[in-house]
This record gives sequence, structure tokens and C-alpha cells, in this order.
Amino acid sequence: MKLEVTRDVVGDLWPLCESGDASADSRALVEAYLGEDRAFASQLKESEMLNRAMPEIHLSPNAELRLLRDAQDRARLKLMIIGGAIGLGGFVILALVAGAMLLMVRG
Repeated sequence: MKLEVTRDVVGDLWPLCESGDASADSRALVEAYLGEDRAFASQLKESEMLNRAMPEIHLSPNAELRLLRDAQDRARLKLMIIGGAIGLGGFVILALVAGAMLLMVRG
């Protein structure tokens, strides 16, 4: 069974090749493909240059943990607000139904 190598496959392997983490066979496959598809090779090299131009952000473990906890707190607050809105909506509907039933009984 012969597998077809596509741009998607090469694009997935490209970062591993650039970082030196790809196997020799994967590097050979990528190099052979890019040798035949010069347009895609240029596109990958341009995207790599853009990635290198962007500054890397390195956070201390404490800063990462603080950001994670802040995100968790915001998510918890959102859930409480949504739960409160649902509860309040249910209470309003119950009050309306009860009021309508009282009107029907009296009227």
C-alpha cells in the first residue's frame, strides 16, 4: 500500500524538521517534497520567518499559575452569573404562572 504525501502531511512535519526533532526519514520526505513543490517551500519559509519575527513570551511558573487561576476565577464567575440568570428567569416564570392561575381562579 502506497500512501500519498500531501501538503498537509509536509506542513505537519515541517516544525519537527525545523526544530531538529524529526527522524531522518521524515526530514528526507519533507526535503524531497519541498524540492518538487517550490511554491509551498517558499510559503513555509515565509511563515517561519514571520514566526521568528514575533517575540517569544516566557512566563515564570508562578505567572503561568496566576494566569490559570485568574482564568478559572473568571469562568467560575461567568457560570455563577449564568446560573443566577437561569434561576431568576425560572422564578419569574413561576411567578407569572402562579399569577395567571390566581387570575383564572378569581375570574
